[in-house]
Amino acid sequence: MRRGDSITTERDTESRPTEDDVVLTQYWAHVTAHVRFILDTHPVGSTDDVRRIATRYLESAAKVVPAGLRRDVDEHEAPRTVGRAVTFIRANLLQHVTAVDIAAAAGTSPRALQLAFRRALDLTPMEYVRDARLTAAHAELLVDGHTSIGQIALKWGFSNQGRFAAAYRQRYGETPIQTRGRLDHTQDGGSDARRPRPTRRR
Repeated sequence: MRRGDSITTERDTESRPTEDDVVLTQYWAHVTAHVRFILDTHPVGSTDDVRRIATRYLESAAKVVPAGLRRDVDEHEAPRTVGRAVTFIRANLLQHVTAVDIAAAAGTSPRALQLAFRRALDLTPMEYVRDARLTAAHAELLVDGHTSIGQIALKWGFSNQGRFAAAYRQRYGETPIQTRGRLDHTQDGGSDARRPRPTRRR
């Protein structure tokens, strides 16, 4: 071993995600974003059939993504106050809500609700709001190739484009532009070879 070479310890190996880990984490984020988008914002999301299909879809996806890579929030095991708050948040993602509004809907004080969220979800109520809105924006970027990124961000409560892009990249490991580029690539057929080339004039 040469001087200056670093020694990879077992702890280092465990803490560094592999390329496969990154891909699976992104895949799970995409899957859950789509499901949340349908269940929380689309009219068909309220039907029992769609909810059953969504549950089976998530269960199937979970079989290929290790539990440690799934960013889950299990509200079923959370206190009732947290469950009521989450229900209120999801029903009002397009509205301006404050911590006081959320606490009132949950039937508790803002301080008590924040402590409950920390214990159950390791988030504050407003961090949960931001996370849910990021998920919605992400899902819309995956299916809408026409609305500008700025308009989608603004729709979901992000007025500062720079902060939106930074939070988005931290959550999904790519920029909103890269997500949109992947959608454009899919809509174009996935290959430039299929595009007709302009005829040169002689």
